[in-house]
Formats: sequence, C-alpha cells, structure tokens
Amino acid sequence: MNKDSEQHSSFFETLKRDYSENLILDTETLPDYARDASEINVRPSAIFFAENESEIIDVLKQCRAENIPIVFRGAGTGYTGGAVPVSGGLVLSLERMRKLEIDSKNRMARCGPGIITIELMKEAEKFGLFYPPDPASYDESVLGGNIAENAGGLHCKKYGVTKDYVIGLRAITVEGEIIKTGYYSRNDIFNLTSVLIGSEGLLAAITEIAVRLINLPVIGPTILASYSKPDEAASVVSEIIRLGIVPSVMEYMDGDAINCSNRYEKSIDIEKAEAILLLETTGENCRGEAKMIENICRQYNPVSLMFESDPVLAENLWKIRRNLSKAVKASVKYKIAEDVCVPPSKLPELVEFVSQLNNEYPIRINSYGHAGDGNLHVNFLTDNKEDLKNGLIKKGIVRLFRKTIELGGTLSGEHGIGLTKKDYLELEFNDDTIERMKDIKAVFDPNNLLNPGKMFPGKK
Repeated sequence: MNKDSEQHSSFFETLKRDYSENLILDTETLPDYARDASEINVRPSAIFFAENESEIIDVLKQCRAENIPIVFRGAGTGYTGGAVPVSGGLVLSLERMRKLEIDSKNRMARCGPGIITIELMKEAEKFGLFYPPDPASYDESVLGGNIAENAGGLHCKKYGVTKDYVIGLRAITVEGEIIKTGYYSRNDIFNLTSVLIGSEGLLAAITEIAVRLINLPVIGPTILASYSKPDEAASVVSEIIRLGIVPSVMEYMDGDAINCSNRYEKSIDIEKAEAILLLETTGENCRGEAKMIENICRQYNPVSLMFESDPVLAENLWKIRRNLSKAVKASVKYKIAEDVCVPPSKLPELVEFVSQLNNEYPIRINSYGHAGDGNLHVNFLTDNKEDLKNGLIKKGIVRLFRKTIELGGTLSGEHGIGLTKKDYLELEFNDDTIERMKDIKAVFDPNNLLNPGKMFPGKK
C-alpha cells in the first residue's frame, strides 16, 4: 500500500466512526456499485449512502480537505460509465433521498434525486397530472440520474425531455455550498438550472428537484406497423414529420431488436419483419391524427398493421419496446450500447448505414430508438471477448459517429458522454468549445474531485 492509499484508508476509517452503517468500507459486498450499465468495473474505496443535505455537505467538505475523488450515483442505469467509481475514491449514493410531494394546485412536484421515474409518474396521475419524460428504464432510473444525463424517453418528440420540466434545483458544491436555482431561488439572473442539467455529476450533487407537471392528456390508439425493410419504416417517420403530425410517441426497432424482445418475453404475435414502428397519439384530436398516421403507414406497404384502442391490450404492444434494453443484453455476452441523434429527416440514411454496418461486420449490430427526434440506440453485440480487444467494435463506433456528424447529428441523444464517449468528443466540438466547458467545470470544482476523468478527452 503506497502513502496515498494509507492516508485514504485512514480517512475512510475516521469517516466510518461518524457515519457507521451509512458508510461501507467492505465494497466487495456491493459489487453493483463498482459499475453501471456500461459494465466498466472499478472498485471504490468506500460507498456512502446519504440521507440528507447536511450529511452531503459534511462528507464533501471532508473529502475536499483530503483530496478524495467523489462519484455521485443514482440507480446506475447509465450506459456511458458516468457512475463508474474512481480508484481510491468515494461513491456518494443519493438513492435514499426520496422526497416526493405533489402540489396539484400549482401543477408541480418536489422530488428527491432517489425517486424512480415511474414513481413520480404514478403519483402525478393520482391528481390527473402527467410527467412526460420517460426513459425506457423508467421503472429503474432515478430523477437524479435523469438530471445528470438530461434523459429523454418515448414521449420526447411531442412533450420534450427532462430539461423542459425542471423548474428548479437544490445542489451542493464540492465546497459544501448550497446552490438554489429557479423555483428555490424565486429569481434567476443566470440560468444555473440549465448549467447543472446534463452535467453528468461533474459540477455538484443534486439534492432536490422541482418539476412542472401537465394535465393528463387524452390518450389515443396505439399503432404498430411492421415492414420488410428498415428504410421503409424510417421513411414513414420522415413523412409523418414532413406533414406536421406530432405523435406523442414514435418508436423504431429493427429486425434483430424485435427478435431479441420476443425471445425475452413474447407479448404479441408478429409476422417476420425487419423493422417496426410503434406510435401513439394524445390530445383532443388524437383519433384523427391516428387515422392520418395509419394512412401514411399503409403507403409504405407494411407487412402488418395493428391498431389498438384498449389501453390494457395496447400495453402488450408496448412491452416489445419497454423490454428492449434488457432483452438485447440478455441475448449476448457483451453489449456495447451507443446512442446518436440526427435530424429526423436524416433518419432513413442513418438506419440504412447501420444496416450496412451489420452486413459488413462479423458481429451483430442492431438499433432502436426514439424516431420522432432522430435518436437511435445502436448496439454492437458479440459473444467473443476478443472482439472487445481487437479494435473491430471501436472502428465500427468511429464510423457510426462520423456518419452521425456528417448527417448533422450529435454523438449522444440522452446517454451522455461519460467514459465511453469522451475520446470522441472532438469529432463534434472544436478545441475552444471544449476548453470553455472545462472552464465551467473548474469554476465549480477547481481541484477536479467530482467525477474526474469523465466527459473530456485526455491531453493530446
């Protein structure tokens, strides 16, 4: 054990006396906290389960004094390594901070970062209200993580993403100072809420979130259209958008993804297809819009077309999408998940490009995502560990990212940058822009103790 390790060990032993069972030193007993959904694995020196702001302030101050790196953690459902620990550091879990108060009169909610997304949605529904941002992991992901990544979801095309619903934040800096934005400050000069959303745990610990809610909308039919070619489904998406129709949900899945979901849990009988679209409409004209969408789907020669108005039966159609992330992971030993986003009009080109990649490479490559805003999740899948080492997958990812930028897109739709994408950041941003981002990080965290080594590429 080197001198730094001895000092860190002594520090955590002292901290243990203050916080007893809330601080775990035998971190091998909690292996899930050494990784997130990226499966990158780093064992932390300690795990702290915070229960209130006072504890966070104290622990952050003590860690800062001893130069201990800190990684904030929600549910660990992220795919880019944002919650992966730093060697010798502390994982500060916010999952026990579970405040949930609905203010129906003002159509808002005050939430702790440990509230699971679906818990907020269900509680809001009791008051006839709706919280739209619903990532596919909505039954696992927590609001703190959604803030960190600015998560989207199935409803993002019509209703927007996380940042569109956050009206205020409470956060704690590495110096132990409390930041109050929006609702909590009553008056903003600088929009610090937007600075903190999507910052991936690099700036501060989010301790409370105020979100706006909307009236629960009238929900129209669910439409499932299957096609023999992926580009046919993507062309339907482009045509719907061209005509100015805005479904509340518009999801795309390719043939391999469909097969994965049906093997995981067969919820419906569907004819063999190379792509499907799942669509839903909401609002007073939801049935009229659904009929227009149905007519567009028919123009592109669907293999099958399902139109379901019964909410219970419609849920069976949605299972094929909700199960996808778990289903794809269960189908293979190694899954490298990327998410890119292009203008919706360019989605057919991107879908065709992914199909070409799949044909060229000896590994499986499938895709699915939020077609309405051009957000495509692309998965590189293999059972051979050597494929992770021989550069094959990395070359495929670089080609995917370059094509995305060529099409006017961005490297991340909602998964963030974290560890897995930081070396590709320069494909999208020039050096000056990246340096200004680093400057913001330095203002909040001058000693680079919060989630160090994430988001930004290393020195050239």
